[in-house]
Order: sequence, then structure tokens, then C-alpha cells
Amino acid sequence: EEAAERASRARELAELRASLAAARRERGALAAEATRLRAAQAASEVEEEAWHAEMNGLGLTANREAEEALRTRQLAELCGRELRRLEAVDVCEDVFRIGIAGPFGTINGLRLGRVPGVAVDWAEINAGLGQVALLLVTVAREAGARFGAHALLPMGSYSKAYKLDEPRVLYEIYGSGSAHLGRIFGSSRLDKGLAMLLDCAKDVLAYAALRPAQGVPPAPPHPIVEETVGGVSIRLQFGHEDRWTCAFRFLLEDLAWLLAWRRATRVAGMGRHANGAAAGGGGA
Repeated sequence: EEAAERASRARELAELRASLAAARRERGALAAEATRLRAAQAASEVEEEAWHAEMNGLGLTANREAEEALRTRQLAELCGRELRRLEAVDVCEDVFRIGIAGPFGTINGLRLGRVPGVAVDWAEINAGLGQVALLLVTVAREAGARFGAHALLPMGSYSKAYKLDEPRVLYEIYGSGSAHLGRIFGSSRLDKGLAMLLDCAKDVLAYAALRPAQGVPPAPPHPIVEETVGGVSIRLQFGHEDRWTCAFRFLLEDLAWLLAWRRATRVAGMGRHANGAAAGGGGA
């Protein structure tokens, strides 16, 4: 009986030792698992921090890009408004102001011609003729008109004209106090230059008349035929400065018609452009 009890205790001891060994193994496995889990948690925390950092960076980048896009849109809208404002500005009307001062036609306040009792200086006349040449060249270039036989060189008070088939031979569109001396033996170089100026005006006016504009008479008020405008010669014939002055006034009235035609066609073109832009925006 005592031997059986010792055997039973030995079995219990062996079982306890086996249970203890199993518990130790399980504890080791649990410790290893805990270590693995702590390492995984640490890696996860590092990865999460990196993810948050990346997201924060992406958010900052997105905010910067959104702000830049907003600034770009605002700048584009500002530029668009400024462009529309500038397109609405009529430079020709600001630069070329045609009017009447007594018997004289004027351009930018400069009188063209002479009448008895009113001795307009050649400096004023020459400056006015330079403005006329510049007006014709500007409107012709803008409208796409071409000169047929002559061309102009706007050079302020010393503008010139020439034949297209003789571009090296220049004729003055300005005079001086002794210009009448050239008329003793025929037409002066100034008269030839004025005739060429008038011919260029006829080309541009004819181009405009073929393209009617709403609200503008179909033709300029004074027809140009050869070297006359409204039936009055543009040449400074000896002793007929008053008629010369009348011819300049008629020419400037024609050029006022030309500016009105230009303004009307320009406004019509801007309207078509605006309508086209609106239609394009609606389609988008």
C-alpha cells in the first residue's frame, strides 16, 4: 500500500512537471508572440505616422495647387477684363481728331491750308499733313486695304509719297515758305506729293465704301476724282490758296467718314467675336 502511494505521488509529480514544462513552453510562445506583436505594432505605428505625414504633405500640396489655380483663374479673369477694356478703346479716335475751325479743316487741332488774312505757318500745315498720311496708313493696314499706284511714308512733319513702281523717287508732303517758287515752271514736288496723298485716300475710301457699315452713309461726302476732292483741286495753284484750303477741308470730312466707318465695322466685329465666345462657352 505504501508502494502504491509512492507510485501515485510519483505519477502526480511527473504530471505536474509535464504541466509545468508545457506552461513554460506556452509562456515562451506567448512571450515570443507578444514580442512579435509589439514589433508589428511599432512598425504599424511607424507606417501610420509615415502615412499621416504623406497625407499631410499631399494635403498641403493640394491646398497650394488649389490656391495657385485660384490665382491663375483670377489673373486670367483680370487679363480678360483688361483685354476687353483695351479692345473697346478706339486708339484712332483718340489719336486722330478731325474738326472744323472756321474755313479750315483740322486734324488734332492742326489747320490745313491758308486763306487771305490768315497766314497759317508751314510748320502747322506740315504737321497736319503728316497726321493725314499716318491716319491713311494706319486705317489701311488695320482694314487690309491696299494702295493701288502710290504709297505713303508717314514721317511727321516731313512725310513723303512715292509711286509703287518707282519706290526710290520720293515726293514731299510738306512745304516751306518758298514752295511757291517751284510753280513758276509748273507743278511743284509738293503738288505731286499731295496728288499722291489724295490718290491713297481714294483707295482706302473706295475699299471702305465697298464694305457698308450699319449707321454710316454708303459713301464719303466728297468724291475724289483724279486730283480733285469734291470738285476742288488738291494742288496749291498760284493765287488759289482758299480753294486749296477748301480741298483740304473736303478731304478731312471724307476722312471723318472713314473713321466713322472704321468705328462701326470695329464694333460689329467685336459683337461677332463676343457672340462667338458666348456660343463656345455654352457648348462647353
